[in-house]
Amino acid sequence: MNIFKHCFEELTEKDAEVLKEYFHGFDYRGAGYTFLANYIWRNTHCLCWEVIGDYLCMAGADCMIGDPNAIISMPLTKNGVYEPEKLRETILEAKRRFDDRKIKFLIELVPGHMVQFLESAFPGEMIFEHDRDSDEYVYRKDKMITLSGRALHKKKNHLNYFLKNYQYETKPLTTEMTEEVIDFVVQMREGRDYDADEMESLRMEEEAIREIMKFVDRSEVYSTAILIDGKLQAFGIGERLSEDTAVEHFEKANDDFRGLYQAICSEFCKNLPEEIVYLNREEDMGLENLRHAKEALKPDHMEEKYSGCFL
Repeated sequence: MNIFKHCFEELTEKDAEVLKEYFHGFDYRGAGYTFLANYIWRNTHCLCWEVIGDYLCMAGADCMIGDPNAIISMPLTKNGVYEPEKLRETILEAKRRFDDRKIKFLIELVPGHMVQFLESAFPGEMIFEHDRDSDEYVYRKDKMITLSGRALHKKKNHLNYFLKNYQYETKPLTTEMTEEVIDFVVQMREGRDYDADEMESLRMEEEAIREIMKFVDRSEVYSTAILIDGKLQAFGIGERLSEDTAVEHFEKANDDFRGLYQAICSEFCKNLPEEIVYLNREEDMGLENLRHAKEALKPDHMEEKYSGCFL
């Protein structure tokens, strides 16, 4: 599905530099709007891209199900500017590519604060729908470290239990720990009842974790591991999203240890740079248990996502 000229699976160093220029060109405030987030999932989402006019367009499909449908995300800018007429030209050209392939044209995962740019480019020509399942949960770093306050009392009790009952050490992940991390990921899904689609999704996640492990030694990538009796039992991996916000892409913990999930979240936040105020912990994908868990941590705010289509 090569709607656009370039494929993420075949990136050159020059391609990567072009992509980073656009990913760094605006505060998109979305966990999926980083070069790294797209690179590590490139084999799952069959991503292609192209600079059209002043903006960079990306399209993707779900490689797992082989669905011929595809979506385009919000076009990226490299200079922090969205000019209505130029954005209009870019999107109409992208739409033509979709129309030629008889694929319905949808702009998905549009950050809420960016809907205005599309409305200015297409006044009265598009409709937008709030995608609650893709909204991202953003927490204050200091709250995640201490779990203070009445609303987080139960979470704080779990953390206190862990701190009182287990001796542990923390350290950043390194590329040399890749196989240890992957073995732990595999171990955490063993003995659990997953259907075929869930298992395939977990295998794709394992591949993405292996990919991000190639970058954990870089300063803009943040990671924390918790070891108990010298054995890896939890980890978190993320990256800088903006000047004051980080995103945590992956978090795994052995739930045989009560309070370990609270501990890895707290330790991950402790190790973030001082200037980081917020932590984006991504969306709940509409999964009831995940939504309950994320809401229970009382986010500071949500980064809403919208989909847009032409009337």
